[in-house]
Amino acid sequence: MSRSRVLGLIPARGGSKRLPGKNLADLHGRSLLQRAIDAGLEARGIDRLIVSTDDPAIAEAARAGGAEVPFLRPAELATDEASSLDVVRHAMAWADEDEPNAFSHLVLLQPTSPLRTAADIDQTLTLCRNRGGSTAVSVAPAPKADLLMICRNGVLTRACAYGQPLVLNGAVYVLTWDHLMSGGGFIAPDTACHVMDERRSVDIDTLGDLERAGKTLKS
Repeated sequence: MSRSRVLGLIPARGGSKRLPGKNLADLHGRSLLQRAIDAGLEARGIDRLIVSTDDPAIAEAARAGGAEVPFLRPAELATDEASSLDVVRHAMAWADEDEPNAFSHLVLLQPTSPLRTAADIDQTLTLCRNRGGSTAVSVAPAPKADLLMICRNGVLTRACAYGQPLVLNGAVYVLTWDHLMSGGGFIAPDTACHVMDERRSVDIDTLGDLERAGKTLKS
């Protein structure tokens, strides 16, 4: 079988120090986890959607919400020190055993970006495929971009003189299987970007972030 399928991966560990129970926190009637699942299931480009978690309660909620939870993440991948790439590669190892040589791309969807849509996912995936690059990511305009500076040849210059400054918003990461298998990371020299507006680029880390996302949904 040639690699052509796309694996969607939602990382959702149980521990969260700043906002306990964050992944199951309610946002207008749906948890952050469920919003990620719904967007992943709606995205036309994702062939299979799994959740990686160490928490049985999250696993139960994920299955009830329509995602697969084929394993519980080992304890060493559920700490603050565990990297997202380690979690990704653990899921890839499972996928390669379950469906050998099936997947060409992995799409990482963090529950902490609840205002991302299926369209954002599909557009980022399309960018990666059409450009033939290793990765594609979602970004947002940098806040207070007029204050961002770079130093070129010892001279301080406004970053906006070289184009719109952008920041990663964490909503969508698309990575080719080969790039990850060869040790690559989320950003590569050929990374493409899908620009989302700043209001939908909220990243939930605190109760204040959750309230801000709720206000955006209301408006």
